[in-house]
Amino acid sequence: MIRKDWSIEELLARYPRSREILIRWGMWCPVCALAGLETLADAARVYGIDIETLIRELEEQEGGGSSR
Repeated sequence: MIRKDWSIEELLARYPRSREILIRWGMWCPVCALAGLETLADAARVYGIDIETLIRELEEQEGGGSSR
C-alpha cells in the first residue's frame, strides 16, 4: 500500500515502475533534487493532482503490492 507521506525517493525505491506514472502525469519528481525530501502528497499538491487518484493509479500499475 502506497502512503502519501512517503518521500518520492522512498516511493521510487519500493515501486520502481512508479517513475513512469509520475512522468506521465507531468511530475518530474524522479529527477528532482528534492525527491528525498518532498512527500508524494506535497508533490501532488504542487502539480495540482488529486493524491487519491494518483495513489490509486500507482497501486494499479504495481499490482497493489510492494516490491519488497
